[in-house]
Amino acid sequence: MKQALTRSASDKMIAGVCGGVARSFGIETSLVRILAVVLSLFFGVVLVVYIALWLVLPLEEGGPTGFDDLKKMFSGGGSTTPPPSDYR
Repeated sequence: MKQALTRSASDKMIAGVCGGVARSFGIETSLVRILAVVLSLFFGVVLVVYIALWLVLPLEEGGPTGFDDLKKMFSGGGSTTPPPSDYR
């Protein structure tokens, strides 16, 4: 392994998992992507592993994990004005 296993912020198509794995092992990103797609067609567990890596691995340079992104997405973040109290 050349670097710690993280998701790539610059070399990503979906979540940066393949880019981060390729960088960590020092191989070509397109090879990792092709391998991931082909293996996921034959073995569904590869898709589960990809999702698990997205949830657990932080974005490079101390960025958020997939869990952090999901928390931010579903934490509300909407309007701060209260709903009207008159529902006639």
